[in-house]
Amino acid sequence: MPRLVPSFACLVLVIAPAETPAADSPLEPLGWLVGGTWVAELAPPKGDPITVRMTVEWAAHKQALKYAIVFKTKDAEIPQYEGTYYWHPATKEVRLLQIDRVGQVTEAVLTIDGDKWTQKNTLTRKDGTKQEQRAELARDGDDAFRFRALVPKGDDWVEGLNVVYKRTKDAPPKR
Repeated sequence: MPRLVPSFACLVLVIAPAETPAADSPLEPLGWLVGGTWVAELAPPKGDPITVRMTVEWAAHKQALKYAIVFKTKDAEIPQYEGTYYWHPATKEVRLLQIDRVGQVTEAVLTIDGDKWTQKNTLTRKDGTKQEQRAELARDGDDAFRFRALVPKGDDWVEGLNVVYKRTKDAPPKR
């Protein structure tokens, strides 16, 4: 009868504690968004007002920012968008990947200039068709920012949304 010799393999993982990204991290300029709940009010031309609530947090490894946006009407809370900002090392760009509640995907490149940033977005619909979009964010202190979304109309860009978000210290929306 052959003798069985047990074989053991050892795997040692060294895990460094997660800290806030270094000051030279390309994502550090976005870090002020983390914490609290960002709230904006929309008043559609038809229908009831909508409260938009957004939470932003660092990914556990501090190499990305994750966000969730929930729409609240008088009757329901609707998870609308979830996304991630990350640094793409090959292209040397801050990028965004966002998926909405119907499965549409938005990919964007972000340009940061002080307290303002612009996004060049490409929305891919579920049927595979695409639409170019633009977004602009202008910070107003630590607890407010203006967000503008622009869509193409012929050769021009027209404003589709212009809203101010304000930070509250309440609990984030349920997801």
